[in-house]
Amino acid sequence: MRAPEEQDMAQLRYEVVDGIGWIRFNKPERLNAFDAAECRRLVEVLKEASDDRKVKAVILSSVGKDFSAGDDLKVALEEYPGILNGEIHPVLDIIEDITESLQEIPRVIRKSPKVVIASVRGYAVGGGFEIAIDSDMIVAADNAVFGFPETNAGMTVTGGASKLLPMIVGLNKARELMLTGEFIDAAEAHRIGLVNKVVPLGEEENAAEEMARTVMSRAPLATTHHKRMVSQSPDADLETALNLEKQTIATLVYSEDYGEAVRAFAEKRKPRFRGR
Repeated sequence: MRAPEEQDMAQLRYEVVDGIGWIRFNKPERLNAFDAAECRRLVEVLKEASDDRKVKAVILSSVGKDFSAGDDLKVALEEYPGILNGEIHPVLDIIEDITESLQEIPRVIRKSPKVVIASVRGYAVGGGFEIAIDSDMIVAADNAVFGFPETNAGMTVTGGASKLLPMIVGLNKARELMLTGEFIDAAEAHRIGLVNKVVPLGEEENAAEEMARTVMSRAPLATTHHKRMVSQSPDADLETALNLEKQTIATLVYSEDYGEAVRAFAEKRKPRFRGR
């Protein structure tokens, strides 16, 4: 194993280890809540990992006991104490700023050719829940808690949650989670299809890495096209989805990886994919 390439930021850690880009929230004293600047930095790091040829998969995780509690409203109160006296304009600026970044996250992840897996422990609520939903897959520790407290704060969801959550858990369950604001545990999240895998606390990063390396062992072009098709098909009618599938197969049949897969099958060995 080669030494990791790591960038240390005050509230966000990014390192590349053996082909996996690890992005960790790093503000445990505030439940890994983030302000607008930190959210912008997350978008930058996601783009960097997506464009880095050394990175084959991305895992979103955290330092401390919790994944993320979402927007750090304490920052707004500290910077603009007049909010408590009804001065709302600074808050509007902050919310617009962080909303733009939160909405950029699903765009970046959907466009990325790399699989993005969320490794969740403790609280993943509000914006933290939204970021988990934006990911391609979620692995959760058995103490994970998911939910949208927005209705208790006179606010609504963002980050693509109103579109992505119904696609994942169905319209009725999405309504329930958003309208009641009630939290669910890891077992319920797995039962409704929100979480792909639940593991004992402390094993979530290992499980996420195992899942990432399974994906990494497959033909890169095929996994990239599968991700693209799964992302685009829900917005398309059946005929459009069928045509996309046909076009993808017509492209991949000429790839070196397909030829290698056929030879490996004939020679009864594991294929050695090169992503071309």
